[in-house]
Amino acid sequence: MTPPVKYRRRLWSIVLLLSVACSGGLFAPAPAGSSHLASEHLWVFHIDGGAYAAHVQLVAIGDHARPIRSATGRVFRPLASRAADGSVTNDLAAFVATANDSTGLRWTLRRPDGNALQLAYTIAGDTASGALTLPDGTRYAVVGVRFDSAAASLIAPTFVPVSGSQPPVVMLRLDDARGTDRDFLRRLRARGLTAEIAVPTRLVGRGNNLTWQELGEWRAKGMGIVMHSRFHLKSSAHEQHLIAEIVGGFAEMKAHGFATSIFVQPGSWGDSIYFDSPTKLARWRGALLRTFATVSECYAYQPLLARSAISPLGIGHVTISDGASDARIRQYWDVAQQPNHATVILVHTFRLRTKDQLDWFLNLVAAAQARGTVRVVANSEALFAAAPPPLEPPDSLGDSGTEIQLPTP
Repeated sequence: MTPPVKYRRRLWSIVLLLSVACSGGLFAPAPAGSSHLASEHLWVFHIDGGAYAAHVQLVAIGDHARPIRSATGRVFRPLASRAADGSVTNDLAAFVATANDSTGLRWTLRRPDGNALQLAYTIAGDTASGALTLPDGTRYAVVGVRFDSAAASLIAPTFVPVSGSQPPVVMLRLDDARGTDRDFLRRLRARGLTAEIAVPTRLVGRGNNLTWQELGEWRAKGMGIVMHSRFHLKSSAHEQHLIAEIVGGFAEMKAHGFATSIFVQPGSWGDSIYFDSPTKLARWRGALLRTFATVSECYAYQPLLARSAISPLGIGHVTISDGASDARIRQYWDVAQQPNHATVILVHTFRLRTKDQLDWFLNLVAAAQARGTVRVVANSEALFAAAPPPLEPPDSLGDSGTEIQLPTP
């Protein structure tokens, strides 16, 4: 029986608290003699103005005053994030922060040259809203969302796509973890094929949807499990909603034992968070995704392009369910098999007319995989990675194409 909502929320809080104890994160070491990181939270802020507008600010802020730090002893520790182009940034690193009162809601941020900014906000739930005031009185709106301190460990590693000539790579993707995925996954498994399952964290186990236990079983059989937002709603483009869906979604995946740095955009999102062009990812929203995701599967790049023409920030897909004709699917497949292509092929299993509608296509993919003319992968990071050596055991991770660089807080 599913427990009442209020008890599920309490259970989720306990899970998050336990995750703090198990995570080293990317925080700088706490000062000697300080209390545990459970007394801090990670805040993700967006400052809408000036040089700050294109970035996100990550700050570890203490929940209580501690006499070992400044006048009030409250921690304010900026952490590195990434700009939309992937470069490391930390706009607040050079400032010395002092809490103006015991609430921790008003701060003086002083530069080495003596000039000071004023950061002030109010909190409703886990959302902060306020302003950053410059020395000349200019005010920039500030929005922030608070997360458990363990969320700092979600900062994604630097992802370095492989360049040069590569054989074609294909990834099948199943969105939403619907109950209809069960039969389709069995059909994939019978042909030795894998797929990426994109999971809205708050919809797992609801109704006939796949459960976390089932996702674990399919992962053990070679399927990739990635994040597809929390609620998959027609969400607004307000800063706090996007931050909560991205960072909160990754946090919930990790808490359930499915840590990932891959994000799949819901098609229900609109306005400035319907990422259908690289321009929409060039500012702070792209910076948020670069900071927490190695690959963001969106709509920014047209599908069926050569690998050199796409980016891990916004790679698109083709859909072979939702009424796509067999002729159109064959056209997609012909292009996907061309050298140096990396293609995401989406299936909404709940929109198939019959369970066996795509068996003919799965047979084509399985035959190409058996011939070695196409590499089929189970997560989108592998679309940009080098092919493993021919003699490498199939259960090895091989060359992930990923390079981890720990940013200096």
